Amino acid sequence: MNSLKRIFISLKGQIDHVADEFENHEALAGAAIQDLQAIASKTRLHLHRVSKMSAQYQKQLAEQQEQACLWSERAIKVRAEDEQKALQCVKRLRLAQQQVNLLEQQYQQSTAQEAKVRNDLNTISEQLLVLKNKKEILAARQNRAGIQREHRGDSMQDVQSVFERWEGAVVSTEYEMPDALVDTDNFANEFEREEDELALKIMLDELTEVGHISNTKN
Repeated sequence: MNSLKRIFISLKGQIDHVADEFENHEALAGAAIQDLQAIASKTRLHLHRVSKMSAQYQKQLAEQQEQACLWSERAIKVRAEDEQKALQCVKRLRLAQQQVNLLEQQYQQSTAQEAKVRNDLNTISEQLLVLKNKKEILAARQNRAGIQREHRGDSMQDVQSVFERWEGAVVSTEYEMPDALVDTDNFANEFEREEDELALKIMLDELTEVGHISNTKN
């Protein structure tokens, strides 16, 4: 007996666990979406940093290229007057060119990383959109299934029976109305018909008078 009781308790616990998991599907999906949103935020921040780094490399590269052109022009300009000074200019030119080569490599690496991070962010954003839509659809389907389960055919029949009984009560009340009320309504209707005929006669007299005046003028 105790063994059967333990088995029953174990099975009940497993069933309750499965039921809890089913009921928490929407919550679990929401938690997963929040985790993915956190990853998207971190990726977006990383993209901002990499983009900023690429912009700095690009700015430094432009500055060093400008310096290389400047020292090249200075070397050519002063060579005829002072060759040693021209050589110093060439030395500065070489350093600028080395910086240009280094910055070009760094800029290329940074832009490549930026493109990769941007692609990752786009992928995450697409996944988020798909998961959000899927979560809403499944939640709507689950709610609809729950409503249908709660409002089965028996419930609809009960509601229909209520309206049928209500209609029957109204019809019974209508048949039980006294004849005096009907007579009163007929009496009132007779007055309304007489008043309507009088109004029509007045309109006809007015039209006749207007037509007579028009013929007199002509």
